[in-house]
Parts: sequence; C-alpha cells; structure tokens
Amino acid sequence: MNAAATTHSTQVNSQEAFLQPDPLGLAPIPEDTRQRFLRFRLSGEDITLLPLAKVAEVLQLTTAEILPIPDVPPWLLGMCNWRGEMLWLVDVSRLMGGVPLWRQVPTLEQPMVIVVRSDERAVGLLVEQVDDADLIAPETIVHLNTIDSPILAPLVAGHLPNHQGIILDADLLIEHSFRPLA
Repeated sequence: MNAAATTHSTQVNSQEAFLQPDPLGLAPIPEDTRQRFLRFRLSGEDITLLPLAKVAEVLQLTTAEILPIPDVPPWLLGMCNWRGEMLWLVDVSRLMGGVPLWRQVPTLEQPMVIVVRSDERAVGLLVEQVDDADLIAPETIVHLNTIDSPILAPLVAGHLPNHQGIILDADLLIEHSFRPLA
C-alpha cells in the first residue's frame, strides 16, 4: 500500500469514527440558537434590550466630552470623539417620547454610551446604566407590537412576555436618529 492510499484510508477511518454513535450513549448536544442581547434601563425601571450583534462598544463619558450642537432635535445631545470619528449622541429616553435622561438623573456626570452600528452609520445611545448581556431563545420573543406610543412603536422589534423587556430595532433606531438631519 502506498503513502497516498494509507493517508486516504486513515482519513476515511477517522471520518467513520466521528460518525459512529457515542460509546457512552450520550445524546448529541443540541445547537444553541439563543440570541445575545444587551440589557439596559430606560426611564428608570423599563428594561430595554438591543441585539448584541449591533453593539460596537459600551463606554462611559464625562459631560465635558460631549460637544453640544445647536439647531438639532432635542434628543440629539451633541457629538463626541469615538476612535477618531465624530459620534452623534442620542438621549434614547427622549427620542422615544420619555423624560430626558438629564431630568431623570440630574446629577449624572458620567453617562454610559452604547455605540450601535448599522452599515456605515454609528450612533451613541446615552443611558444611565448598562445591566448585562442576556441569552434569549428566539421563540420567546413576541413580535406582535402592542406598544401604544406612536413614537416608540416603530422602534420596537418585539418584547419578552411578562414585562421582561422590550427589544429595540437597532437599524430603525439609527435611521430614526438621523432622519431629521437629512
């Protein structure tokens, strides 16, 4: 038997061994289909989630790092330098028709910024606090939008049952943030 035949025979045998049932009789581990979401609070107790795949970074700013820009919608707080780029900063609570972040927490000196990216655009979402990352099974997400707010409804991709949180559509959130500037 030549070297090529021996190599081929070894490859076939290793593939056959891989396809054989587990000698311990254990069932194969099912594929994990859960999706990752970043959880943060909006307007105090409202749990809000963003797909982690759209989150580029989470950082903390000082108010001195925010450059105010005149004549923009009230939810656009200004810009900051992010990795050499100018990044628009959005007060998510105000964008969604809620109380501005600075009124909720007047002493907030170092807000958290969730940098979300969609295609070539990025925006920084100012929030008081980022909680954690969650793994959520897609079948538990309710896609029927039952939000009554005409401002909030288009930005919601779904929600979790029993008031466990709303899931924002990051692409629409970015688009909505830039709409008044076009």
